[in-house]
Amino acid sequence: MLQNSDENSAVAVAGESSQGAVLTASEEAAKSARKFGTWDDELMTTRELMAFLSLSRTKVWELVNKEQLPAFKIGGDYRYRRSEILAWMERFRVKR
Repeated sequence: MLQNSDENSAVAVAGESSQGAVLTASEEAAKSARKFGTWDDELMTTRELMAFLSLSRTKVWELVNKEQLPAFKIGGDYRYRRSEILAWMERFRVKR
C-alpha cells in the first residue's frame, strides 16, 4: 500500500538519508583503512583472535604470557595486530 502524501514522502526521504549515512560511514572507514594501512594492520580483540585462530581464551592467554604470541595492552585489554599474528603463524608452517 503506497501513498504519495507529503508525510510518507518525508519518511521515505529520511530512510534514504539514514541509509546513505551508513554507507558514507562505511566508505569513510574504508578510505581511512586505505590511508593508514591495509586490513592486516588492523587490531583484533581477544575474542576476534580466538575466532581467527580457533583457540580458547585460556590458550590465547597462555601464549601471550609465555611471550610466544605478539600482543600489547591498551588500558586493561589485550590487542593483537593481524599482520603480526600472520607472521607468527608463518613460523609454524609445516614444510614439506
